Order: sequence, then structure tokens, then C-alpha cells
Amino acid sequence: MGRFGWMAGVVPLLYPVLVHAAVVTGSPDLRFLALAVLVVNVLGPWLVRGRVTAWGVAIVLIAAAALAVHTAGALIFFYATPVLVCIALAWFFGRTLLAGRTALITRLARAIRGPLPRPVARYTRAVTVFWCATMAVMAVVNLALAVFAPVEWWSLCTNFLNYAIVGVLFMAEWFVRQRAIGEYEDMSWRQYLTALRRVDYRTLGHG
Repeated sequence: MGRFGWMAGVVPLLYPVLVHAAVVTGSPDLRFLALAVLVVNVLGPWLVRGRVTAWGVAIVLIAAAALAVHTAGALIFFYATPVLVCIALAWFFGRTLLAGRTALITRLARAIRGPLPRPVARYTRAVTVFWCATMAVMAVVNLALAVFAPVEWWSLCTNFLNYAIVGVLFMAEWFVRQRAIGEYEDMSWRQYLTALRRVDYRTLGHG
């Protein structure tokens, strides 16, 4: 990861906090910082590798962000980001459910455990469907909040509540799994989290 590797863990956490502070206070400076962090989040994988082109693009986009803060107010970028992220995640899960492809969570389970018994394969496909539907619903809700809700409500939901919901659902799925395929489940919660950290996620997009 190099000397910029810290960005992968720290920078994503800054964005929702900065956005909330920016929209609540109306501060142009905080809006600029939030947009700059968004740029770094998007280009992060290339920035941490020291790609000169990525750094050049980042500088141009951050300069454009400085201009946007004083023209369009940057709010459209903040409103669009959670909707687009959820749509992208729904697509990422959903495309692996097409005929002839292996469901994303099935691929993840295989990366951790190797060949899967048929009940586990069926279950992991169902979990993929669940996450695809969840992301699609969240995209619609985020859009509705952006259009109809007060900006403070929108910010609290998209910048904090969304992450809490995903975390709760992630943990709830673990307990559902114990009941659905418990006879095939031999990992503790800690072992499961450790296994997830060791997966090479770059390989999951193929297959």
C-alpha cells in the first residue's frame, strides 16, 4: 500500500461526517473538503499505488470541486452519491445472478471454504438476491429523501443510518445462516471475519 495506504482506511470514514457537517452548517469550506474527500475515495485504489495519472486527475477534480462549491453549491453531488453507490452495488450483486454466472456471495463462500455443498450454494445465492434487493431499495429511499425530506433528515439517513442498517443486516444474516445451514457452518463469528479479511476481492468480479 505504500506511504499512502492509511487513506484506504481513514478517508472513507471522513466523507459522511464532512457531508453532514457541510449541509447542516452550510459552510462552503466544509463542502469543498467533503468533495475533495469524495474524489480521494473514488480514486483511492490508484492513488495509494502512486499512479501519476490518478494524482493528476485528482488535482483537476479537486480544483473543479472548489469551483462547484461557489457555483452550484455542490449539493447535487452529495445528493447523487448515495443513490449512485447503491445502484452500483445492486448492479454488482445482480449481474452475478444472470444465467450462466455464479452468485457473488457463492463466489465469496467458495473463496473462503472451497467447493460448497448444494444447500450452501442455494443459500448463498439467496443471500446475493437479498443484498441486490436491499441495495435497490436503499437507492429508491435515498432518492426519495433527497427529493422530499429536509436536508438534515436526508443527511442523517444517508450518512449514518444507511451504514447502521447495512451493519445490522450483515450481522443478522450470520444468525439466519446458523438456522438455515448450521450443519455446514463450522466457523465462529471471529473466524468468519478473519476469513473475510483474507479474501482477494479483486477475483470475485470474474466468474
